[in-house]
Amino acid sequence: MRRLCLLSSLAFLAAAPAFADAPPALAACESHDPTAALQGCGAVLDAGQDMEAYDFEAYNNRALAELALHQPQPALADALAGIALNPENGGIHVTLARAYLALHQLPAALAAVNQAQALIPNSPGPLVLRGEIELSGNDWRAALADQNAALALVPDDDAALIDRAMAELATGDMATALADANQAASLGSADPRVHLIRGIAAAAAGHSEEALREDNALLQASPDDALGLAARSEVEARLCQFPAALADASRAIALTPSASGPYVDRAFTELQMRDFPAALADAQKAAQLNPRDAAAFTDKSLAEAALERPDAALADANQAVTLDPGNAVGFDARASAALQKNDLTAALADESHAISLSPSNPRFYEKRALIELAAHQPQPALADLGSAIAFAPGDALLYLQRAGVEEQLKQPDAEIKDLSQAVETAGGDPKLLYHVLLLRAGTYSQMHKPDLALQDVTRAIALDAKAPQAYAARALLEQAGGQTSAEIADDSKAISLDPRYQPAYEDRAIAYGNAHKYAEAAADEGQLLKLRPNSAPDLNNRCWFLALDGKLSEALSDCQQALSLNAGDAATQDSTGYVYLKLKDAKRAIAAYDQALKLDLHLASSLYGRGLAEQEEGDQDASKADLALARQYDPHIEQEFGS
Repeated sequence: MRRLCLLSSLAFLAAAPAFADAPPALAACESHDPTAALQGCGAVLDAGQDMEAYDFEAYNNRALAELALHQPQPALADALAGIALNPENGGIHVTLARAYLALHQLPAALAAVNQAQALIPNSPGPLVLRGEIELSGNDWRAALADQNAALALVPDDDAALIDRAMAELATGDMATALADANQAASLGSADPRVHLIRGIAAAAAGHSEEALREDNALLQASPDDALGLAARSEVEARLCQFPAALADASRAIALTPSASGPYVDRAFTELQMRDFPAALADAQKAAQLNPRDAAAFTDKSLAEAALERPDAALADANQAVTLDPGNAVGFDARASAALQKNDLTAALADESHAISLSPSNPRFYEKRALIELAAHQPQPALADLGSAIAFAPGDALLYLQRAGVEEQLKQPDAEIKDLSQAVETAGGDPKLLYHVLLLRAGTYSQMHKPDLALQDVTRAIALDAKAPQAYAARALLEQAGGQTSAEIADDSKAISLDPRYQPAYEDRAIAYGNAHKYAEAAADEGQLLKLRPNSAPDLNNRCWFLALDGKLSEALSDCQQALSLNAGDAATQDSTGYVYLKLKDAKRAIAAYDQALKLDLHLASSLYGRGLAEQEEGDQDASKADLALARQYDPHIEQEFGS
């Protein structure tokens, strides 16, 4: 349970004795219609000595009417006036306590209800009201004890059942709370909090749609119920209905500006929206209003962690679990802070404790899996993701994460199975489905199933025809299948969609090279050099393509510049050797190839090129040895070299 900060259900109670002996004109003062009672009791009190005998009842009844009409300050004045006339009447002290409660003056309310209980010890009313006051002060266990005592006197007191259910919610006993609320409903209770309790219980069980229906029913009956607005806000946030969630939380804050709960709920929404500064501000306000609200410190910790303030996050999480040792979310938050500080042992212990407190929460298993992966424990992570999936089988992201672990463990069949589950469960989220399809295509490609990979990529393109990544991915598959024209077309499409998309230039350059379109390949490398100047690999690649295109002086310039940036690159030394070979400078070619082979003894192209250069120099034995070794390393080297 995140929070409960309750106001009294100010039902208009005609608790005062009826005017049995009063003239009929005084009947309005005891009316159950608060407006009529207000007028009638006012007339009695205005009559002066003529009706002085009825003044006590008039003050009490008018105070009750004022409470029903949300006028707590006049109600307080009338209750105090009534007590001055009859201080031994327990009922008027109950009225006074209700007035103080409506004004959020909890110590005064508690003192008044204690006086009432002392005067009428066998009445359930003071016990029920004291429970409400204790609920408002977040003293859940005292509230529970008082409602139990009231129900021991009157087992079928529906108000006590509802208030006990609220206390049970606050202590995390969802099942008992729901049972009490349902019993109250069966007794005919029209208290809208029945819907609130059912909604909170449904939300705790992960049934957000059901929770929303109950919250809507509550707010239809009681539109200004601040707790109902706060509860609906949290459900809406879980359903990603963020504007509605913010509106409901803000409305709850406007209605009860001194209550911490609505600030906590708005912070929760802001956390989901990744508006971490706003979440931190609201959580701080909640903690100021109620320094004992564990949920406020939990949200504060999560916001601090998101803002990369691990020390502050840890301190807030410590406060949260100190205030509420049964707060699973608090231990989860502390695990996040410990993980940020790279204290994996502490993070694992806290997340495990969160799971022990809330064993059906899939997010806690997901978090523990993350910690285990950070600790290089993929097998336990795999098991925890399995547990998370068991509790949330419709969550595509969980399948996606487990597939990532299976990739790490080199379990391609299991990986494909989970990616396929992710495809099935992500149907309502086109962006996520697009991402999963590309991932599955990559796995199919690694499993040498190009047809299936191509189907997935093509399906991804249908979902988002303006994203360059899918076209580039399909181009790579077409490259593997020798479909050079299609590859060039898809890379070109990707570039047209995003002229700065580098992977498409990289692949198209290769495709142009394979198609013997060396000028086009060199031009693509030139575009890459505009996007990432002084890139030694790109300079080397352009050198190679320019050499193949016969532009040897330009090629040599690129290779020399690449070597100035990275002289220890075997590929660039190899390209340099090739340029010198084409320039008929066998000595410099041999020198460059020697450098390349010092860096990579098995580089077939350098062995072959050096063999040709040695042949030019007349060293036939050395040439034969190098050429033979090159063919051994790469049987196709002659075709590749001369292309």
